[in-house]
Amino acid sequence: FMNNQDEKTAVEQFGKGDKYFGICIMMATLPGLPMFGHGQFEGFTEKYGMEYRRAYYDETPDQWLVDRHAREISPLLHKRYVFAGVEDFLLFDVYTPEGYVDENVFAYSNAYEGEHALVVYHNKFADTRGWIRTSAAYAVKTGSGDEKVLVQRELKDGLGLRGDDDVYYIFRDQITGLEYIRNGRELCEHGFFIQLGA
Repeated sequence: FMNNQDEKTAVEQFGKGDKYFGICIMMATLPGLPMFGHGQFEGFTEKYGMEYRRAYYDETPDQWLVDRHAREISPLLHKRYVFAGVEDFLLFDVYTPEGYVDENVFAYSNAYEGEHALVVYHNKFADTRGWIRTSAAYAVKTGSGDEKVLVQRELKDGLGLRGDDDVYYIFRDQITGLEYIRNGRELCEHGFFIQLGA
């Protein structure tokens, strides 16, 4: 959640711009159950408690905010089945051209019954670029008691990609609506190149 009855409202904490929507997108696409506060989509500033019988402020919904939620958040919530589980969830490092991991970029994939998604969020007021290819290491039980080993997987595994020369993938950026096409071999061998603003 981004707010609840014990904390400041989401709009008070994060504003109504890109920072708010970036966090909201992550909340809507990470495994688990996203919870939205009362009046969050409408941009209400009144903090509601469980004991409240009625609103004390006479607030009207911010239509611009409601419309942006409808464009960017609601379509993701309609696809919650892709994001809700943990079996196919992979968290990726983003490597800059200089060779270091950009810790300000969150990149993860998830899937459900052949439908795959890649979510990328840049949590800094700056520009960055880099490659998404190898997942962060995670522990897997070996089958011998509590023994675990660290493993990493590739982007091709997370997105179910084939690396053939004659295979091409079309993907759509949820925010801009733009569509792109990439060669399967390029994606499997080099990863997915991204350029992100704030």
